[in-house]
Amino acid sequence: MPNISRLFWNRFFEGTKLMNGTPAKLSDFLKKKDSLAGQIVKYILCGGMAVAVDFLTFYLLAVFAFPCLRETDPIARLLAVFGYDIHIVSAEVLARNFWIIKTFCFLASNTVVYVLNVLFVFKAGRHHRVIEILLFFGSSLFQFFFIWLGGLLITKFNWEVTYSNVTMLLTAMAVNYLVRKKVIFKH
Repeated sequence: MPNISRLFWNRFFEGTKLMNGTPAKLSDFLKKKDSLAGQIVKYILCGGMAVAVDFLTFYLLAVFAFPCLRETDPIARLLAVFGYDIHIVSAEVLARNFWIIKTFCFLASNTVVYVLNVLFVFKAGRHHRVIEILLFFGSSLFQFFFIWLGGLLITKFNWEVTYSNVTMLLTAMAVNYLVRKKVIFKH
């Protein structure tokens, strides 16, 4: 490994047993919650899994339960390539269904990310477990502001649902990291 890479790995896996510049065990890295760099990487990975749950929930519900896509939406176009037609609804129904779907997504993705954050990212114990969960979900309610903003982008600025959804998720992920790190968990 070049020196810059070795410095990165040594700093990144600080405190982890190293063998020839690489971590001894992945489990050591996953258990370690004190390294800021490791914490950020694991938060992004856990957040990525939560985003995957959010997306899967969103598009399954948007396609099969609460129609919420326009024909011009990139996901609708992709589905059309595979021969699946999107059920088109009025702007009012689309906006309502967007909120319904995002509520389901909120519950599913936040449950997943809470469990992953406790297991791999943050140290629990700043608060009693019940208080911790209530704070976690309570602080996550701020995501509904981003959902409102996403709905505004769709209805007032004619953004595609997918672009609005991605923008909302990335913004919420950054805000949630800061709140969870500083308010809810120990580190």
